[in-house]
Amino acid sequence: MRATVKFFIVLACAALPAIVVAQGNVSIEQAWVRALPPTQSNTAAYMTILNAGPDVAIVRGGSSEIAQAVEVHRTVEVDGMMRMEQLDELRIAPGEQAVLAPGGTHLMLLNLTTMPAAGDEVRLCVQLASGAEVCTVAPARKSVSSGKAHAHHH
Repeated sequence: MRATVKFFIVLACAALPAIVVAQGNVSIEQAWVRALPPTQSNTAAYMTILNAGPDVAIVRGGSSEIAQAVEVHRTVEVDGMMRMEQLDELRIAPGEQAVLAPGGTHLMLLNLTTMPAAGDEVRLCVQLASGAEVCTVAPARKSVSSGKAHAHHH
């Protein structure tokens, strides 16, 4: 009977959305990394960062085993052209969330040692101004739509 209970606990946990918590108040969910052709040296990561704490959470960048640098960027229109600009910080108010998505704010993984292929998993950390890191393992995929039916579990 004990094995049956453990099985159902594992099964129940597998049904939960992917959330990794660090610092108790800041969590990441629905993270993924864009898989591009292996000739590319940079790619982007997307996720939702939630701040359940009483203070503003400030994201200053990130890190990944496959990138020399991870920066916060946003896509903006300048003179009719879409461009990316680096942000020094991303502020998330108490009780709010920041949605990092294609065409908007995102993390840029720069100077990759290897481009992840669709289906690979990438360890990715967000660095907070407090010095803490919030880490997750994000699946690599080619586009937003290819992952809608895929739920990544921890």
